[in-house]
Amino acid sequence: MWLAKQVARRSRRSDWRSYFLIACVALMAVLLAGASVSAMRSAKERDLAERWQIRTLEVLIETDRLRSASLAKLRGERGFLITDDRRFLEPYYQGMEQGAESLARLSALPSQNSQQQQRIATLKRDLAEFDATMEEMIALQRGGRKDEAIARTRRGDGKTSLDRILLTLDAIEHSERGLLAERSLKAKRLAVANERYQYALTAIGFLLLVLTILATIYVRQALDAEADARRELQRSASTDALTGLPNRRSFIDALGRSLDRAASDPARPLSLAIFDIDHFKQINDRFGHPAGDEVIREVARRASESLRKRDLVGRIGGEEFAVIFPQADLETAAMVCERLRLGIAHSPVVHGDAIIPFTASVGVADFQPGDDLDHLMARADAALYEAKTGGRNQVRRAA
Repeated sequence: MWLAKQVARRSRRSDWRSYFLIACVALMAVLLAGASVSAMRSAKERDLAERWQIRTLEVLIETDRLRSASLAKLRGERGFLITDDRRFLEPYYQGMEQGAESLARLSALPSQNSQQQQRIATLKRDLAEFDATMEEMIALQRGGRKDEAIARTRRGDGKTSLDRILLTLDAIEHSERGLLAERSLKAKRLAVANERYQYALTAIGFLLLVLTILATIYVRQALDAEADARRELQRSASTDALTGLPNRRSFIDALGRSLDRAASDPARPLSLAIFDIDHFKQINDRFGHPAGDEVIREVARRASESLRKRDLVGRIGGEEFAVIFPQADLETAAMVCERLRLGIAHSPVVHGDAIIPFTASVGVADFQPGDDLDHLMARADAALYEAKTGGRNQVRRAA
């Protein structure tokens, strides 16, 4: 809350509120970009782990086939040596074919591990040596040299190569499982980190959203306050401070607009009255200026109450007022002015210990074709002069 208020305060050099909102948006964009990068890394590592898992399964399948093929070749060779039955050579030749296919597929599987590539190369040599030994044994048996073949078998020829093959296959499988576990662990760690990042992003995003909302509220309040201040300045510029009525400039502007409407529509009558307080200088001299101000305020209040809702009264001088009567001919305006005169004079003002009676003289004129603002005001002022010279506290109509 304090931060939002500080942001909402206007700086002499810059508007920190706007900077804060921009910073919030920028930070949110950075966090979203970071979240995207984290999600991409996690997805990439997960994809690699899945592909590595498939590769590991393929490697395990091929190593298992190579193990089965090697054992099938050994069983076939041993059976042929013992029984001299050529039917035992069928699993031998099947093992040869299956082993060659599995070794080719295993060698074709991609691997970025140099040790694993070295193991596969060693496996190829051991298989080649094993196959060569098996072929020699079979050749000796076929050539009638069974005793020599059995003697070599007893020496462990072929069995040693097979043991090396099985150990290499075990090493390949163990390495593949380790690489898969390592890759899976890395993918899991990235997934957990990405999940935590998402939680952090959500929390920070929510905090930024709250701060942005608060800052926006205070910005809105500041703008409203500025708008109120501007309206107050405009009102002060167009309103008389003592009475709250339109001042001379504002009244003249309104009268100009009324004259334009009346001139554009001959069926729309318009009248203007000017009145002032009788013997106002004597009131000031006798009772003082504060009492005179009180009389002016009371005249303004009584005038507003006596007029129609559509009429506009303004203070155009010290003790001088004027009234615009839209859609009122001279007769109607004079009747309203008489009510105005009676309303002003009906009771005195009490100011302190002083009882101050006062009256007003009124001059009223109606708009005539060709009248401009100055001419209409001059005619109403002339009627006011006649009311003054005729005894005051009366309404006179312009000729």
